[in-house]
Amino acid sequence: MDLVGFSLRLQMFLSTCLGLEFLGTPGQWARYLRWDASTRGDLSFQFKTEASEALLLYFDDGGYCDFLQLAVVEGRLQLRFSIDCAETSVVSNKRVDDRSWHAATLSRYNLRTVLVLDGQAKADEVQPQRQFMKIVSDLFLGGVPQDIRSGALTLPTARNMQPFRGTITDLKYGTSQPLFLGSLRVPLESEGWCTVNPCENGGTCLVVDGEPVCDCSKTEYKGRFCREEVSNNMPGLAHMMAEPAKSKDQVKVRRWRAQKRAKQSPEKPPRVPGSIWTP
Repeated sequence: MDLVGFSLRLQMFLSTCLGLEFLGTPGQWARYLRWDASTRGDLSFQFKTEASEALLLYFDDGGYCDFLQLAVVEGRLQLRFSIDCAETSVVSNKRVDDRSWHAATLSRYNLRTVLVLDGQAKADEVQPQRQFMKIVSDLFLGGVPQDIRSGALTLPTARNMQPFRGTITDLKYGTSQPLFLGSLRVPLESEGWCTVNPCENGGTCLVVDGEPVCDCSKTEYKGRFCREEVSNNMPGLAHMMAEPAKSKDQVKVRRWRAQKRAKQSPEKPPRVPGSIWTP
């Protein structure tokens, strides 16, 4: 087996066995070989998230009429699809923004598409002149590449949706694992979250409580990814100009620093009268 073939097999193994950990980073995406669901086909995966608005997956016909988009909208799964410019949507009854594992399946039957969430099915169909869905693009998870021109996207708003934050694993087309083609800003396992640094403008990525957080204290930026410029011209005060209400990430960073200092400080032994303690 050549090096390229080995690399592709390794990527596919990692993405299916370990799952993809999406950080919700702007511009992120993961790409899989095209799902042939023009007439019939099943796609299934498991996921967990706390996001109430996020793009889960998307594919289309290259900017004409047909597309399929699965997203989290107001905490529920929303399936939108179009065949020959006849569009409809399906929304799950159950919320999914609870950080619990959920199982989702998409099933295509000609003009009918079914969304199954944790065993509960909802379906709809369209009545176009054409009797099949045209699929040109590959399958995108968690986001859509920003360098795809708007005219090449059937649903241009997909690129502007909130990127997915959470975990997607066990993706299958039918009973087979699809070929993983690559990703941007998406690590393959939680232990390696900071190997793909989501922090911008010199921010430092830290893994705290099993999640990545950005330490912006040594930069002139603030926010979740150190993207927001601090509106203060006095140098050296950037880390003091955070939001009045500390964000969860800031609290985690401060707690992480305190714990690190506590571990590094030598513990003083009980002092014996008449003795001199030296570290």
